[in-house]
Amino acid sequence: MENIENEICFLSENDSRHAIKVLRLKKNHRIAIVNGKGILGKAEIFEANPKKTKIKIIELEKKSKPLFLALAFCPTKSNERNSFIIEKATEIGVTDFYPIISQNSERRIWNISKFEKNLIATLKQSQRFWIPTIHKIQNFNDFIKNQDLPILKFLAHCKQSSKQKLSLLVNHKKPQIIVIGPEGDFTNQEINDSLKHGFKMVELGKNRLRTETACLVSVTLMKF
Repeated sequence: MENIENEICFLSENDSRHAIKVLRLKKNHRIAIVNGKGILGKAEIFEANPKKTKIKIIELEKKSKPLFLALAFCPTKSNERNSFIIEKATEIGVTDFYPIISQNSERRIWNISKFEKNLIATLKQSQRFWIPTIHKIQNFNDFIKNQDLPILKFLAHCKQSSKQKLSLLVNHKKPQIIVIGPEGDFTNQEINDSLKHGFKMVELGKNRLRTETACLVSVTLMKF
């Protein structure tokens, strides 16, 4: 929630309803709140109202920002599957999402607002303190030229070429990013262009994985 650093503030209508109607919290009950920007607050319910619960902040704690762990992927045709990717990758610890459009992309339109509510709900459920950033959708060729990407940047594809196991290259103590392609995979030209811009080609195993599975397998290997 916003304005967490004020002594007195209010829960949103959704959070108020959940706290009062679902959790059955009442006046003087203690709760923990986050603002998605690294602040954890301990608060006490001042006025229990299912539409606008008033709370009093008792203590604030600043949490350090997590190490950069990014997932770039070509969105699938199904927004349900895209939501699944963002939700589960957020639980695992991804800090940045880069939706990209490659030559074989199935979806070329991306509405960030569809996924922001999922991020907030997942943030609270997974007890994280910093909300991930969903970047604007961009063309693959523009994305790989991004000078702000970390040194450890990997691209997974299914073609028969020189690749290394992702598990042998990751370092969870350093900033990292993985790129996952569309169901039709990256083209040879896209792979060659990625190599020229410092991406390491990786494989995730012998089985061919769907986009959402590849996303979650890769970020799990990079996180832990």
